[in-house]
Amino acid sequence: MRYQVLHCNGKLDSFLKLVGKVRDEWSNTKAVCVGQEEEPRYRGQADASWGLVPKIYRPEFANADERELRHEFQSAGLQLLGTSTPKDRWDWYFLMQHYGAPTRLLDWTTNPLVALFFALEHHLEKQLTCDAAVWILDPWWLNKGQLRGVDGPLLPEWEEAGLFLPDLEEAFTGKGLRRALPVAIEPPHVDRRLSSQGARFIVFGKTKDLTKTSLARGVRAKKKLREVRLCQLTIPAKAVGRLLKATDQLGFNRAVLFPDLGGLAAHMSYRWRTYAN
Repeated sequence: MRYQVLHCNGKLDSFLKLVGKVRDEWSNTKAVCVGQEEEPRYRGQADASWGLVPKIYRPEFANADERELRHEFQSAGLQLLGTSTPKDRWDWYFLMQHYGAPTRLLDWTTNPLVALFFALEHHLEKQLTCDAAVWILDPWWLNKGQLRGVDGPLLPEWEEAGLFLPDLEEAFTGKGLRRALPVAIEPPHVDRRLSSQGARFIVFGKTKDLTKTSLARGVRAKKKLREVRLCQLTIPAKAVGRLLKATDQLGFNRAVLFPDLGGLAAHMSYRWRTYAN
């Protein structure tokens, strides 16, 4: 069974009902406290035809050297830090991703309305005509059976995390990635943006597109058909403007999700451009 594709009719209540339907189907009835709830993750994308590919694996970065990128970002970025200082290589890597540098990380969020905003925000500005999409993922399902002794999303301080991000010293001596399939990983909130967006990540190994993996295609494993807990919810292009106004009115906009002067200015530009026409 391949990953599921659902279609929103372009109304906010339809979107929320479909999200609720998926959550109910995947719910963990054995949870006895908040910490045991296996909450889905959400990702918004402007084009429903895109796969789930981290930036460094996209065609425009085919010749990028991740070792050089990490070294340059840490060397040049140190002077640009605010009050908090990254404590290890994972903190630096999360910051690289969040500020747009090419990495093997793919952004997700704990909030479906945040994902909906990110799916829609560039449609009007770039005059896109394609349908958008919000992806829904169960990170416990993704990680299950991949790493021995790991139940649920990976934490960066765990030994297993080193399989996906070697120290720079090791990387420059030729020790590369030791894992293929991507796994879910929980970041510390080393930046206000990470916290305000409910940021979560998938870190990729050598595999470049989650939608093309045996997991996402429901390939048989050990003679058992494994349930696929990855779902795409498509958003019709004609409904983008209406839904973007709805998310704005609910407080999901750049001023809130990017709590700095750049986010405020971008939100003001959107509001005046949208409501003046």
